[in-house]
Amino acid sequence: MTLPSMSAADKASLRITVVGAGAFGTAMAFLAGRNGHDVRVYARDEKQVEALRETRHNPKYLSTCELPEGLTYTSDVAEALAPPVDIIVNALPAQKTPDWLREHADLIPDDVLVCSTAKGLYLPTKQLLSEAMADALLKDNNKKNVRFAFLSGPSFAAQIVAGHPTAVVVAARLLADAVTVQFALSNSRFRIYASLDTVGVELGGALKNPLAIGAGMIEGGGFGINTMAAYVTRATRELSVLTVAMGGKAETVGGLSGVGDLMLTAFGDLSRNRTCGVRLAKGEPLEAILATTTVEGVPTAQVAIEFARRCNLDLPLFTVVHAILQGNLTPRQALDIIMNRPLGTEVPLL
Repeated sequence: MTLPSMSAADKASLRITVVGAGAFGTAMAFLAGRNGHDVRVYARDEKQVEALRETRHNPKYLSTCELPEGLTYTSDVAEALAPPVDIIVNALPAQKTPDWLREHADLIPDDVLVCSTAKGLYLPTKQLLSEAMADALLKDNNKKNVRFAFLSGPSFAAQIVAGHPTAVVVAARLLADAVTVQFALSNSRFRIYASLDTVGVELGGALKNPLAIGAGMIEGGGFGINTMAAYVTRATRELSVLTVAMGGKAETVGGLSGVGDLMLTAFGDLSRNRTCGVRLAKGEPLEAILATTTVEGVPTAQVAIEFARRCNLDLPLFTVVHAILQGNLTPRQALDIIMNRPLGTEVPLL
């Protein structure tokens, strides 16, 4: 049986700018370039840009990956965003994204599609990242025709560029925008599903980060698969409860951006959030961990607790992970709290 595939027309060349040359930005540039698009990559480090131009290798991230020929690299924001641009792929960390957009709003084309790969909630205003991005461009700078899409799912950048079969999801308010990204970046090893549930996709990708820190603490504490399986199962329930309360769909949580991404970060040793939890359980101070790496689960935990408070939800795993990160509990104390909660049914009966 022959399965349907994307036609040449579906893969028409687009003008894509990737903002951020970290690991995931490099992977997105790799995918876009392999699909024959006109790709510009922005990085603020001129030495990194020079190395990319000369060698087609990123000296800081995924250094063994050779990027496709024909990509343009620049440290000049105006050059990176100069029209025409069809898609801007935002690969900056979540906490840096709104301010970057606000700072460079005058350079962003009015009718561009901004696809964010950042997974996190915005701490300064305790918002969904999509809300903070919209405020930065639409509210503060009157960019009313800019559209947004959000790509998420179980995807370590190193395995994307290595060609490991990977599946993710992209959500947008208009299905056509999600489909634009879907066809722009999909290939025979990187499959993108389209969705209209932007809240569910965004929350799944963001909320699994603090939960992954908890999974790392289980690993670092020396506990086995019994403990991890129980934790991930109950974490999935809390993820679903909070997502639905915030307007997302339960079926989205059961998909790639929810359960899929949680499993990746809970069990995958490439996860920075999981690694943070392992190091915390072994007694390393959080400040020392954050001095050397970005751990999106730390600020996201604060926003998740605020969302739970607004919705009057009892989410014990989110609560103890947040308390540990705030220095109010040790991992051992958190374990005792969770395991000695009043007994009850697995799910509410009514």
